[in-house]
Amino acid sequence: MDNTLTIHEGDPQYGKQPLKVWGPFQILEQVGAGGFGEVYRAFDTVLQREVALKVLLPRVSSQADQHKEILREARLLAKVRHPNVVSVYGVDTHDGRVGFWSDFVRGHTLTQLLAMQGPFGPREAALVGIDLCKAVSAVHTAGLLHRDIKASNAMREEGGRILLMDFGLSLEEQVHHHLGGTPTYMAPELFTGGQASVASDIYALGVLLYHLLTTKYPVDAPTLPEFTAQHETNKRRSLYDDRADLPEKLVQAIETATRKNPAERFQSAGQMLSALSDSLGSGSTQTMVSANAVPGGKRFHWWMAVPALGILGAALWFPVRGLLPKGSAAASAGGSDAAYFTAQSYLDKYYIPGNLDKAIAGFQKVVTADPRYAVAFAGLCRAYFINYRDLGSPELVDKIQAACSSSLSIDPELASVHVTRGMLYTLLTKNDLAEQEIKAALSIDKKNAEAIAARAELFIRQGRNAEVEPEYQKAEDFGPRDWRWPNQLGNFFLTNGRFEEAANQFKLAVSLTPDNSKVWNNLGIAYRRLGNSAEAKKAYYKAIDLYPADNYFANLGNVLQQEGSYREAVDLYLKAVKLNPSNYLTVANLAYVYDRTGDKVLARENYMKAIALAEEDRARQPQDATVLSRLGSYYATIGLGDKSLPLLRQAAALDPDNPTVLYRAGEGYELLHHRDDALRWIGKALEKKYPLEQLKRNPEMAALIADRRFAAIEAKSK
Repeated sequence: MDNTLTIHEGDPQYGKQPLKVWGPFQILEQVGAGGFGEVYRAFDTVLQREVALKVLLPRVSSQADQHKEILREARLLAKVRHPNVVSVYGVDTHDGRVGFWSDFVRGHTLTQLLAMQGPFGPREAALVGIDLCKAVSAVHTAGLLHRDIKASNAMREEGGRILLMDFGLSLEEQVHHHLGGTPTYMAPELFTGGQASVASDIYALGVLLYHLLTTKYPVDAPTLPEFTAQHETNKRRSLYDDRADLPEKLVQAIETATRKNPAERFQSAGQMLSALSDSLGSGSTQTMVSANAVPGGKRFHWWMAVPALGILGAALWFPVRGLLPKGSAAASAGGSDAAYFTAQSYLDKYYIPGNLDKAIAGFQKVVTADPRYAVAFAGLCRAYFINYRDLGSPELVDKIQAACSSSLSIDPELASVHVTRGMLYTLLTKNDLAEQEIKAALSIDKKNAEAIAARAELFIRQGRNAEVEPEYQKAEDFGPRDWRWPNQLGNFFLTNGRFEEAANQFKLAVSLTPDNSKVWNNLGIAYRRLGNSAEAKKAYYKAIDLYPADNYFANLGNVLQQEGSYREAVDLYLKAVKLNPSNYLTVANLAYVYDRTGDKVLARENYMKAIALAEEDRARQPQDATVLSRLGSYYATIGLGDKSLPLLRQAAALDPDNPTVLYRAGEGYELLHHRDDALRWIGKALEKKYPLEQLKRNPEMAALIADRRFAAIEAKSK
């Protein structure tokens, strides 16, 4: 609740003593009050938890009217379930007064933060705006309007989460019949009798960001008539008048949100979120991000890149943080601390080539000099795990377990070690042990973002996809400045065909680690899936500039291949194969473009190489639907139906909700001239939201699309 309210002379309760008890709630302290009621920090004696209690003041109106008013507010709030919106627990009447209770948030309102620290920096303001856009989007999705978005109605809790509060003026859409809100935040149309709308909430969001950056407002006046006059003449301050240092894209986003004409504003909070995410990667903001980015990262297998015939593979794993826990035996003497932090700094950025080896060597040096340095063993444990994740060398499993055990024997309260073990067991498909370790980490630190993200990955392995996104969102909430969570959520969106949402997450990740070639590559993948080849190429070239990896060349080749530039694509695939000759995805793509250039001999030769390599992968992962479907598609391409069709059917049976696997089955049947079966599988893929435009870009599917039966399948999928 908004804890900045105060009681003023003339208010009904001015000078009265605050409550001591209200029903089953013991009042701990009063944190706010106003003409509508009082806000308390209270203790719920029934459920034994601390809550925020809002109690309506007695009115001249009947108690029934009071109860109806506050019940309405509570019900509105209860309809919105989102990490960036305060949750309501219940509503009741006691001692002749009605009230409701919700989460008690420890932190400061944005108004208080402005008073404490002055104007926000552009990156900080944009990140706050992104969180508030998420909250407002949830409000609008529930069919509601907030109608009083302002700095004093948003709070940053102690853990960094941004919360939207105080729905006292909320109304269900299309029920507004009177003027309400705070004039400096109110959209121009509201002053002339217009109704509150999604567009007026967007306007208030823009004003809030303007205020955070300048402490001023675009339009300000002492009276309502003067507000109206200024809006009518479009007389307003320019953001550049007060902050000439701001990135252009951030200014554009705020100006779009606060345009006089509602039709010219963002049409949804999601659109505004995308623009703010985009602003994080531009101008002076990018320099700021580079200076302040939270370190950390993951490494990719070569097979994590998206080939022309494949999609992104596994999710991410990440290093421990470089902080010494309280009470740890890691509070070591001498130079070990400096050596530890040097090793940790390499581990934090192990996406840079060579850093992982330096981290391992550094941690080994520390634990050799000081065998009681718990967090150095924890770092070594994580570094070994990442190495195993990259290389798959079985002997590394014993090293991981030994380092983890050494760390926990010194300090059993290191949550990060339990997280690493949980990730290892997930990788080894020992799901029960993985769940046990992740629970152990969360019992030590219930807000551990790494543990929550590891649980999301476990859910993916268990096929519990409906539970995955909320976990990643929670990890973002507890670690809002950490690039890993939007990157990991972006991967999840990507594998589920939600490409625009994936791109937004990757843009946010890029803004937090602009030196990370992996997230630039992921952004390129998302753009390519959206059909935006120009932006995809920019992202891939940026990734190659940072680190010329084989999969980056291959992904750039994919874009050129889609554009029909087959000879240029051949050159890029050859570079990729030279760097990594065992990558069957790239070899298969090389075969495809050879075929398109008319070189049938080299095409078949490379398809056979890709099949041999993919069969090796199949032997290691016989139940992996992605591997099976890729292999099946290769066999179909060279006409070996007896090899292809069983693999395609098996892949679809193993992962019947994966649109790409279903699409490959349809493509395989089409290549083998089984049109009826091809239409059936393509229909299933489209029902699971396989991108129609991507299907239409595949020249192999042109005849199927021309089939008169396809029109009915297409219509059914929309």
